Order: sequence, then C-alpha cells, then structure tokens
Amino acid sequence: MKVIDRRIGRGARMYWLSCIAWLWMVQVCSAQQKDVLTNYENMVIDSGQHRVYYEQRLYRNPGIGLLELSEPLSVQGINEFVPLYQGVPIAHYTVTPTFSARSVSQSERKAFAKAHPFDGRRYKLDFRLQPEFIAQFGYRENPVESKTNLLLQSQLYLGRGLVLNWGVLFPIVNRLDNQALNVRPAPTFLNQFLALDGTNFMSLSAGLFYNDQYGVNVQYRHADLTKNWSFGIETSYTGFYYFPSNGFYYESLQHLMLLADVAYRIPSRDLTLKVSGGQYMYQDRGARVDVIRQMGNVEVGFFATKTTNGGTGGFSFAVPIPPGRIAQTKQLRVRSTEEFRWEYNYSRGYRIGNRYRVGYQLDALLRQYHSSYLQNQYRLYLQ
Repeated sequence: MKVIDRRIGRGARMYWLSCIAWLWMVQVCSAQQKDVLTNYENMVIDSGQHRVYYEQRLYRNPGIGLLELSEPLSVQGINEFVPLYQGVPIAHYTVTPTFSARSVSQSERKAFAKAHPFDGRRYKLDFRLQPEFIAQFGYRENPVESKTNLLLQSQLYLGRGLVLNWGVLFPIVNRLDNQALNVRPAPTFLNQFLALDGTNFMSLSAGLFYNDQYGVNVQYRHADLTKNWSFGIETSYTGFYYFPSNGFYYESLQHLMLLADVAYRIPSRDLTLKVSGGQYMYQDRGARVDVIRQMGNVEVGFFATKTTNGGTGGFSFAVPIPPGRIAQTKQLRVRSTEEFRWEYNYSRGYRIGNRYRVGYQLDALLRQYHSSYLQNQYRLYLQ
C-alpha cells in the first residue's frame, strides 16, 4: 500500500507540475502576443468576417507586419488582413490557405467609415529619428560636399487620412552650403491621403517640404494593386524658404511642376519600369526613365533623365533604418524611421530634372502594397 501511495503522490505532483508548466507557457505566449499587438494601432477585429483592420508604422515593408500579425490572430480564425494608411483601408489580403488580394470597393469604404468613426486616440504618440544626408562631388579642396542632419519627427492625426507632420531638425555637419548649424523646425506640412475607390488614390500636401521648398503638392494615381499597369499625375506650386540663425526667410511661390508617368510591373522579379515626363522645377522640361527593383525590405533603382537643361543619370535606394522600435508603451513609442531614401544624381549645378521631397511619393507607397510583392514574400515565408 505504501508503494501505491508513493506512486499516487508522485503522479499527483507530476500532474500539478504539468499544470503549472502549462499555465506558465500560456502566460508567456499571451505576453508575447500582447507584445506583438502593441506594434499595431487602430486595430479592429471582425470575427464574423474573419478579418482584421490595422495600421502599422514600424516596418517599411508591410509584408513583415502582415506576417507578424497573422501568427497571434490565426488562433482566432482571422485570415483576411486589411492594412490602413492614415486610417484609410488599402486592400484586402487573404493569407490562408493561399495568398490572394482584392481591392476595397467604394461601398466597403463607406461602410467601414460609418461603422468605425475616426478616433485619434487609437494612435500612439509616435516619435521617429530620421537621418538626412545630402552629398555631391565637389572640388580638389573638398572632394565630397555634404550636409548631415538628424530629424526628430512625429505625426498628429487630425482626421481619417489627414495628418500633420512636424518635428525638429538637429544639424550635425555642413560642408555643402552656407546654412547655419542652428536647431530649427523640421519639414512641417499637412497631408491628406484619399482612396477614391478601389483603384484611384490621391495625396494632397501643404506646408514646408524637404529641400527647402514650401507650397502645395497634389498627387493622383490609378493603381489596381492586383494588376501590372498603373499611371499617375503630380503637380505642385512651391517657393524657397530658409531658417537663418534667427527668424524665417521665404520667397514668393514661383516653381510650377507638372509631371505624368506610366509604370509597368514584372511580378516575378518585383521589377517596375516607369516612364515619366513633363515640367520639373525651374521650368525645366523633359523625361525620365526608372528601373526599380524591390528586394524584400530594400528597394534599388536606376534612372536616366533628359531635359532642356541637359542629360544625366544616377541611382536611388530605400532601406529600413535599424534598430526600429527603441521604446514603446500603449500610448507612446520612440523608434528609428521606417525608411531612409536617397538618390544620387551624376550631374551637378545644371538643375536637370530637379524636384523636392514630400513625406512620401504616392507611387512608391502603393508599390509596397502590390499583391505580387507581398505574395512573393509569403511564398518565401512558407519555405
């Protein structure tokens, strides 16, 4: 009997130890799931449709966010994902059992907006560190002329699609021009992102842009994210602005830019061929050809430009900046910027095909959400 009692006691201890271990594993998994979910904002789960609406600003590559979110939500039967950009649905993506995508119809957008009114409190106070590097070949005394700044930037969500971009610029090195090394406002501007229906998008911006230009910028793009062809138009009216050591200097609006483009995507290679042309800044007219390759988290491009001011070429790239998330709570986050984009132009001083930067180029943004780009990553994920 004592042997049997010892066996029963040993079995009971093993049972309770197994229960404790199981509870510990559940708590760990729950904590990991909660930690993953804190990367996302404005999340709405529709269990009836097995669908989740969400926004993420942490990753340059939306495929990373989609796959990361699919793991904790798969246990709830969620297999359809609708990423938001500034609160606006982009497209529907289904990841199981196979990857597929479809556009968001106009009626679906209206139904979503009615069922889920905009609430800015659903977004974190998000601060990002963004390096800015401008360089060109100089002369024998100064072979490389460059300017390096560090920007601390944030966004204030004012309405669905409407965001105020603001921040502070900290100069580090300036061997390019006579700009003083004074702390000054970073580019500050309003941006309204619009999805007119499933395939037509617009971006409207007004304020102080990058490259010392202020004014208004309008971008339109027809892009079915399941098809290979797309086209767009961009126009703007800008002027020069400058922050001296004290005060603010600006000139009148004088630069009219009007550009149109058409692009074709080769899905198997994540390769985009783009031809654009029209009037650039300084009344320079001409055309440009881009070849752009998306490689996971990185984008690399080569271009050639021919305008009335001359001809040139160069390359560009866009990469994520480590470490990404630095510190985060439910209401606050500090991180490095999701993207560093840089373009090198062979010619200098001739104002060939000059333009400036706004917060994002509409075609570059939508390219990241193309179904073939995300599907190719999903295939690699399954291997």
